[in-house]
Amino acid sequence: MVKGRAYQLLRSCLGDKDPPNARDAFIYARVIMRARVVPEEITPTLDDPAIERRLESALQDIVRRA
Repeated sequence: MVKGRAYQLLRSCLGDKDPPNARDAFIYARVIMRARVVPEEITPTLDDPAIERRLESALQDIVRRA
């Protein structure tokens, strides 16, 4: 795994918009709840394979249902 990967995964659900549109914000909230993470704790320097796996799994599940 790569340092900061959890941060990249979490940010990927927001898209490139700032502020995010309602759909992206809703997906972001669902990923947070499903992966059981606290967004403020996910930083570019975080290196935690367990969090990365949970985020990846949550994103795949949500994308599959969309």
